[in-house]
Amino acid sequence: MNSHPKSATSVKKYGLALHTASRELGFAISNFAGESRCATWNLDRDLATHLHQYLVEFIQPQTWADLAFIAVAKGPGGFTGTRIGMVTARTLAQQLDIPIFAISTLAAFAWAQPPQPPLIKGGLLELEPPLHSGRLLELEPPLHSGGLLELEPPQPRAGTHHPPPLHSGGLLRDDVAVQMPAQRGQLFGAVYSVNQDSGLNELFPDTVMTPESWQEKLDGWGNSYQLIEATSGLGASVSSVLELAYLEWQMGSRPDWSDALPFYGQHPVKGN
Repeated sequence: MNSHPKSATSVKKYGLALHTASRELGFAISNFAGESRCATWNLDRDLATHLHQYLVEFIQPQTWADLAFIAVAKGPGGFTGTRIGMVTARTLAQQLDIPIFAISTLAAFAWAQPPQPPLIKGGLLELEPPLHSGRLLELEPPLHSGGLLELEPPQPRAGTHHPPPLHSGGLLRDDVAVQMPAQRGQLFGAVYSVNQDSGLNELFPDTVMTPESWQEKLDGWGNSYQLIEATSGLGASVSSVLELAYLEWQMGSRPDWSDALPFYGQHPVKGN
């Protein structure tokens, strides 16, 4: 045993993300300073059976005490999988007394897409989120000389707000419209503006609607946009769930476990 305990500023802290809202199980962990990994498994209906076993194995060599926050895909997606992931993440956050960030499945999918050339309004892209080869994208250089995750980022002074600068070179992209099949012939849809420095801005919230209503919404959209369809590979966007949570962490957000709620959009029973 180390006879020289580490100080609070030198203990490595990590973010852990879970994605269970589709047939794929996805985990990602990072300290955003060079130590990152992610993994996915196509478990389909066996997700509930293997989730905890895979999670215990995945987190090693880190321990639960190394976690600074939890992130979880809150849906939309499969009802059972979303519920299982949310319950697991909420339980961990409560027991470890750490913040939990509930991230939209559609938002994570939008964040995972690489910038595209401008499209004619209404153009449809069918893309899958990129695989990160076992590593997360590092959002910025190490926060400390030791390369550790800062536990409490500086808070802005009261009464001041400085929006992040908008850069040239494609960091600020066209609006991104995301659609995903729902039950009973409907669609989930949402629209975001995406800036790789500051994250996502929700322009139209996750909503379930008929294809006709969604098309009407897009036809009346006042800005150019890219339309992407989230049909497969959702588990791989777990790294985006973690990255979006980290951006919120950097801004000082510390949501309580009780604030993390799933978004189902539809009742699993027909007619509700």
